[in-house]
Amino acid sequence: MDNEHTGTVDERGVPTAPSAMQRWFPIGEWLPRYEWDKFLKVDLVAAISVAALLIPESMGYSSVAGVPVQIGLYAAPLALVAYALFGGSKLLVVGAAGAIAAISASVVGDLAGGDQDMAVVLTAALAIATGAVLLGAGLAKLGWVTNFISKTVMAGFVLGMAFQIIIGQLGKLVGVEQEGFNSFEKLWSVLSQFPEWDLATVGVGVVSLVVIFGMDRVVPKLPAALTAVVLASVFVAIAGPDIELVAAIPRGIPSLALPTGIDLSTWGALFIGSVAVVLITVSESTGASAAVAEQTHDQLDSNQEFSALGLSNLGAGILGGMSVGGSLSKTEAAASAGAKTQVSNIILAGLVLVTLAFLAPAFQWLPEAVLAAVVINALWGAANPSKLTWMWSIDKVEFTIAAITFFLVLSLDLLPAMIAGIVISVGFMVYRISFPGRQVLGRVPESGDFVTTGWVYGHRHGRGNPDAVPVPGVIVYRFSAPIFFANSEAFVESGQSILIKAAEQEDLPHALVIDFEEVFLVDGNGAKAITNLFEYARQYEIEVAFARVHENTHKIMEILGVIDSIGEDCIYATIRSAVAAVAPDDASHPEG
Repeated sequence: MDNEHTGTVDERGVPTAPSAMQRWFPIGEWLPRYEWDKFLKVDLVAAISVAALLIPESMGYSSVAGVPVQIGLYAAPLALVAYALFGGSKLLVVGAAGAIAAISASVVGDLAGGDQDMAVVLTAALAIATGAVLLGAGLAKLGWVTNFISKTVMAGFVLGMAFQIIIGQLGKLVGVEQEGFNSFEKLWSVLSQFPEWDLATVGVGVVSLVVIFGMDRVVPKLPAALTAVVLASVFVAIAGPDIELVAAIPRGIPSLALPTGIDLSTWGALFIGSVAVVLITVSESTGASAAVAEQTHDQLDSNQEFSALGLSNLGAGILGGMSVGGSLSKTEAAASAGAKTQVSNIILAGLVLVTLAFLAPAFQWLPEAVLAAVVINALWGAANPSKLTWMWSIDKVEFTIAAITFFLVLSLDLLPAMIAGIVISVGFMVYRISFPGRQVLGRVPESGDFVTTGWVYGHRHGRGNPDAVPVPGVIVYRFSAPIFFANSEAFVESGQSILIKAAEQEDLPHALVIDFEEVFLVDGNGAKAITNLFEYARQYEIEVAFARVHENTHKIMEILGVIDSIGEDCIYATIRSAVAAVAPDDASHPEG
């Protein structure tokens, strides 16, 4: 997320700084200018379209969270209104989500100890804890922490969680009880009970899957999930097959209340667990907002989004609902239906309340197999392995981390898997900083630009531009990281190694140019390393020059005495100017 929210423009069309109203209460800015005659009709149609998706999905995600189906519906009204009032995206739809529901089940399951009533109370309490953490982070302006959420780990985690949820629904789809600690055991449990599969349940489940998947592909504008729910409910009401049905939904609007009967230690466990929910909530909400960003032209302030999502979760919790986040499928559905503003989601909140107040009895004939089909369809896109396989051609290490996280999710519970994934990610970050990219640069003859070259003096130094060639007698060495205690030895050893390898092939080069473009920090160890490499090169009468030294890095080098040791005259603004200074007779050097 960007750090600035969309502001206004002055009479010249120049952007102005966003006002406090725009930053924290954006609806107060645009609602007075809302074109009721132009937008209300399309926002109403969009709300009805999204309701047809949100209602059955929310019920299905309730089962994923291990609570009665109405809990997902309870989460929606205040969450939708809170984000509409305080959120920055024009179209983001907030509600129950599969990944968040799975985390909620993981956090609440052990604490509830199999008590369904306590699970309901703890699920609402977890939503409140999540809301408090998000709101606190937003008010403390900690939105920048989203930059440190590893996209690699999150990709593996979400893919694994999609598989885990889908596997967890298979028992309901075929009418058997699943057993096992992890997803592999649960999958085998379903397959091994093949002779006990209930044919009526399988029939209803398979037909529901065909209806939902078929309508999504043939007539995507129609509400596939709601259609399957209605058809299956009508079939059960008429034919009365002996299959598992969802529990009856209490008719009426839930009252506002705070969870009770929870001791301090349990609250502590909920707040710890809420951190995992926050990570998933922020990740999914950011992705959902980004999916429609081109259409809405939103520039979101991450601190405001944290606060808005926090208030949404607080609203969901005090109404007795589960944790919520931005939903990609429902947001894209709103965009496809033509929604223009958050008025659509305010209307959507009203439709959910109408459903609870008047239509709840209609769900008494709803088979569990149908909700399983709804959840499987909703998670099918997220379970696409291509979300990881593309990494293989880009960075095999990142692919390996994502794949490990994926298998950890299927092998362990979600919280241990996320913790392990984060530890792996941090370890990889430390490794990358400790052993950063170290390249030898060559010059492209046509342009004179210096880029990474694949070969220098017969030795491979990573991937590079095959057209780039070294300047005769000059080594251009780039160190792609800050130079500090963790990698200072690597900086010196790499520089020395390059000079030694060059000397093995021909006469020792007469100059070394060190590119500091990516060196934005130097500590005491780094200062000593720079001086050591400088002195090593000068010992063999190799001239040393430093190119593209950042102003802040230069100041640090002055304070640490590096400039006094190497001399100000060794520092140049560009690689070209540095090479020109140490190789004045280089006839191939282009002008400019």
